[in-house]
Amino acid sequence: MKITQDDVVERQTVLHIELEDDDIDPYLNRAYQRVVQRVNIPGFRKGKAPRSIIEQYFGRESMLNEILDSMLPELTNQAINDQDLDAVGLPSIELEELDPFQFSATVPLRPNVDLGNYLDIRIPKDDTEIAKEDIESRIEQLRLSVATWEPTDRAVEVGDMITAQIKGNVGEKTIFDESDAVYLVNEEIGRPFPGFSEKLVGLEADKASQFDLSIPEDFADADLAGQDASFDVTIKDIKTRVLPEIDDEFAKGIGEGYETLADLETEIEKSVQLEAEEESTRTHREAIVEALMEAASVEMPALLLQHEAEHMVEEQERMVSQANMNMDDYLVSLGKTREEFVEESKTEAIDRLKRSFVLAKLAEEEAIEISDEDIDSRISEMFSNAEQEIPESSQNAQMRDYLSRSLLMEETMKKLENIASGGSSEENPEKEINDVSSEDTNKDEESESVEGEVND
Repeated sequence: MKITQDDVVERQTVLHIELEDDDIDPYLNRAYQRVVQRVNIPGFRKGKAPRSIIEQYFGRESMLNEILDSMLPELTNQAINDQDLDAVGLPSIELEELDPFQFSATVPLRPNVDLGNYLDIRIPKDDTEIAKEDIESRIEQLRLSVATWEPTDRAVEVGDMITAQIKGNVGEKTIFDESDAVYLVNEEIGRPFPGFSEKLVGLEADKASQFDLSIPEDFADADLAGQDASFDVTIKDIKTRVLPEIDDEFAKGIGEGYETLADLETEIEKSVQLEAEEESTRTHREAIVEALMEAASVEMPALLLQHEAEHMVEEQERMVSQANMNMDDYLVSLGKTREEFVEESKTEAIDRLKRSFVLAKLAEEEAIEISDEDIDSRISEMFSNAEQEIPESSQNAQMRDYLSRSLLMEETMKKLENIASGGSSEENPEKEINDVSSEDTNKDEESESVEGEVND
């Protein structure tokens, strides 16, 4: 295999590859194994015709076309290894000729990362304080969760639950028709149309009512946006929410372990305090990472960026499909064109890739490493409260690799926090491998996954 390499330009290079007959022969043999099993050659039992006959029958080029899907990536990877390239992401391969067999591969190389003056980052962490209103708000949420619904004879008010026969039309077209619609009258929800709840307020049970409603211009359904609709509504029953008194009996009803209201308030205070601290940590970390991103510069290969943006669009399309929507309808609901969506994906791809490679470079610069003992310790912690034994699946290579990257990201963030608080880069406080809430590390884990993908 003959390989020539172009100069590296903006962290990309092009490999020009030409194959000799000896390089091609194993792939022709593999193509033969595929073809011979599905064709009938006169004079031979199926699957028994020799390769020379198959080649004469189909032609050498057809045989090669049969195997190109695996042949080109394999040979490209071999060429990358032969040239000792630090490649990331997927190369772009272009077949040029079959005889002689020539192709080229544009290879994205690992970005050059300059961390800048990251040791000068100083961002203090704010103290976390919770107010009495925070605890009262949480108690009110609990009251709502255990409230009961009781029938009432009065007219509809905001917050009621109604059962109604509802029919809506735009001109002669019926846009809504339910005979037993159960509906929470809530002005903030805006279903089935903005302003619908307000029209229900004041209606009485067992009385037919009619009202008009203008559907907003920015409504998600373009066919209905800006239209005037008319509704016929008959309320069948009205229920009002009855909230319990806030006392010891209320506390006992929330769950085991609460004998008095004071017990419940103490536990809620702990929970609210913990959430506030986690949110403070998340906000602080994000501010530090943003400062690091501003200090750092990254020379990124265009092909890597293109593939990441395409991956993000495909990922979103899969999610939309799983929600039983098509992409065009989803874009209408966002008020965006496909071109705008793709352009936004490119912007997000730049941010994700930069974040990934900058944090990886920081871990390398600070000599942060994760040992097998660290991974074993995390696995033990994960199952410390489980009655079952640690499953074998937790020891497979994929799981251990994920945990290694997750722990590396956590230790890198701790180092960055230490630097931002004024600690020396030389200081390395005792490692604490603890579970961190997904809310705290959501974006950092996203960066881990990107780094993992581009290294595959």
